[in-house]
Amino acid sequence: MIPHDQSYKSMFSHPRVVEDLVRGFVAELFEGGEEWVERLDFSTLEPLPTERIDSKLRSRSNDLVWRVRFRDAEDGPEWLRVLLMLEFQSSVDWGMPLRVQSYAVRLFESLWQGRRPGRDDRLPAVLAVVVYNGTVPWTAPQALADLVGKGTRPRGEVKVSRPQFVGERYELIDIGAYKLEGLPEGNLVSLVVAAERMTGPGEATAVLERALRLLSAAEREKLRKTFLKWFRLLVARTGVDLDVLEDSEMLERIEESGALRTTLEQRFQALRDADVARGEKRGLERGEKRGLAQGLEREKQLLVRQVGWKFGPDVADLAAGLLAGTSDPDRLLDVGKWILDCHTGSELLARLREID
Repeated sequence: MIPHDQSYKSMFSHPRVVEDLVRGFVAELFEGGEEWVERLDFSTLEPLPTERIDSKLRSRSNDLVWRVRFRDAEDGPEWLRVLLMLEFQSSVDWGMPLRVQSYAVRLFESLWQGRRPGRDDRLPAVLAVVVYNGTVPWTAPQALADLVGKGTRPRGEVKVSRPQFVGERYELIDIGAYKLEGLPEGNLVSLVVAAERMTGPGEATAVLERALRLLSAAEREKLRKTFLKWFRLLVARTGVDLDVLEDSEMLERIEESGALRTTLEQRFQALRDADVARGEKRGLERGEKRGLAQGLEREKQLLVRQVGWKFGPDVADLAAGLLAGTSDPDRLLDVGKWILDCHTGSELLARLREID
């Protein structure tokens, strides 16, 4: 896993980020979602090791499993399992519904492993969420039923139009599909979306200022460090290294002095200045090469005219062909001397044919 992806996963390994994801984003995806979320006691939110579910899941390094208790479980287990799958690749995984279903089945089997369930036993609900930050819009089916050919299924309306919480469907959080102006306020996942969508230093500074305000509490120090490390890696893609973000003492002094925006703008300006300087250097180099090539071409044309004046147009045409591939200025000086020294066109052409 590359460093940026590892930092991304580290953020979603914090209970507060998972809570903000469920409250601010997942709850908006289905009817009655907000009321249902209020039944969850997020103070009980805790991660579960995936290897305890199935040893094969260890290879799926971007998958996380959480559990959170219901305040008022009326029927069945009082815990909800949250299956969180982070997708970093730019391509769309069309087999995701099957992958989610397989994961849910293994989870259920692990809970009843070594026992024989009875009539009153119930499995916990599973909320599968895919967080996708690729550049290509996610177009894969979200339900397992949509992978089955429709021609072999009963016709008419399906009574259960949207199966939930049993692993037959996942909810999608496509980072690139959200409008920035409608994101939930005070939500850490909103900051993740805004950071992923940054287009310039002004937006980067605004996102960072919001993050520092939101993560200023002492109990969020660990999450603050995780976010700043991820943000630094994200900005580094533009060529700017905000190393100050991981220097706690320096960053604190900058914040206290109110110079955060100025400091970041200076870093980005330095990048722009470096780009301009590199561009000017490349331009000079291209100009020098272009000027040299133009000078050589003019020199060849002058030599061909001299040949024509002394030996006639036919010899000049042949000389032009022989000089076409010559790029050595010193060799062209020799040709000028040969034109003066040679008594016949044939003698000159013989010398020109010896040019490497």
